[in-house]
Amino acid sequence: MLRDSDLEKWEYREHTRVKHIILEKYLRAWIKVVGSSFRRICYFDGFAGRGEYTDGELGSPLRALKLADELEKYYEKFVFIFIEKDQENFRNLESILGREIPKIKHIDKIQVVDPKNDEFANVIEGLFKYLEQQKYILVPSFFFIDPFGFSGIPFDIVKKILSNPRTEVFSTFMVRDIRRFLSLEKLEEIFNRLFGNDKWKEVLITEDNQDLELRDLYRKNLHEIAGLKYSWSFRVCTPEKLLTLYYLIHATNNFKGHSIMKQVMHKQSAVGNFAYLGPEDVSERSQIKLFDINNIEDLKKYLLDRFKRDVKTYDGIQEEVCEPWYEEPPYVDKHYRKALKELEKEQKVIIERICSKKTGLKGNDRITFI
Repeated sequence: MLRDSDLEKWEYREHTRVKHIILEKYLRAWIKVVGSSFRRICYFDGFAGRGEYTDGELGSPLRALKLADELEKYYEKFVFIFIEKDQENFRNLESILGREIPKIKHIDKIQVVDPKNDEFANVIEGLFKYLEQQKYILVPSFFFIDPFGFSGIPFDIVKKILSNPRTEVFSTFMVRDIRRFLSLEKLEEIFNRLFGNDKWKEVLITEDNQDLELRDLYRKNLHEIAGLKYSWSFRVCTPEKLLTLYYLIHATNNFKGHSIMKQVMHKQSAVGNFAYLGPEDVSERSQIKLFDINNIEDLKKYLLDRFKRDVKTYDGIQEEVCEPWYEEPPYVDKHYRKALKELEKEQKVIIERICSKKTGLKGNDRITFI
């Protein structure tokens, strides 16, 4: 097995580019929204890596720093904490940070805490103590957890991170590697810690859709054990074989963050299927297939059936359809707006525009389902 510092792992591949696009697009929105409401915000990179790929492309820590520098007017103080366990990667990360930090124009508003050369799980308890000392414990925080494998991410640590209602987690769920080693008895305890229980053993007896079963079990535990409100995933596959490589999973207790990430992921997929599937796009069997996301009639019927004779706000409709999490339809804001406007023309709903004007639709606009 290759070491994390092996340069073969640090070739900048297309699926990594897609992951960085989603990260940066969401962070841009997150900084603007959260930074405008809170004096301090934090970014944690739990598997920070080398800082730079073999072709010179910057890694996630530097991308986040540069984005913060660009958007400095939206916050007063931005704290960055980077963690990397591999010693060679860590030394290279320090070198890249030393090279790039002097280029940051607004470093007076950015604090880069000394990077940590240790396991993510080992460091996190100390980080929470640090946050408490600095009075950052309830500061909005974004955790990027992007390992090469599946060890070193205990579920109880993720649960503790999410106990802060203002914290969000964006993680790489390495389902291909998990599935490959799932039957090894010597890894049983690692999988117990990863999932938070031993329910993953039930997946061993299933022959089809193990990738989806594992992903949904992890999301289920986030909601039922960690008490999470919202989650969504984005499938990333190997382009040469169209096999699932990993899922990007976003976890948050804030509906606005959930809605924005869902839109970012939808736009990044080729046909709106929340996936990067390489040059030849195909669809997987999943809950998304219960709806034809390109057929607005499915959504119109769903809304009429679910909210018959109800009165709801526009935002309230989208929040309510997220529950239960496993039945949330794959539509994003533009789909709801289009569906409701069409239902209005068909005289199947009445829209009282409180926040928007004329034909607009947003926020607390009131919709009566006839």
